[in-house]
Amino acid sequence: MRILTTIFFLVLTALLCSCDQQHSAPDIDPRLGLECFESRRASLPPGTQYEGIEKLAENRLTIKVMNGVAVETLACELNLDGTLQSTGK
Repeated sequence: MRILTTIFFLVLTALLCSCDQQHSAPDIDPRLGLECFESRRASLPPGTQYEGIEKLAENRLTIKVMNGVAVETLACELNLDGTLQSTGK
């Protein structure tokens, strides 16, 4: 019985250690993600919620939003100075 319990806890520990932790987007101003969300809000379904920043690559900020059914990603273009580009609307 002790052997089975030991094996169970070893397997459980291995499974928990193998889980990938979420990585946050360091060195990105969180307000930039909110600005991106607000700039796209009019085109999103009612009740869509901002979930956070997914990544920043070159001049493109990708954020996560929950549309009530699934988490989706949206991209916003950035100016060279790191500010959000105007959507022209």
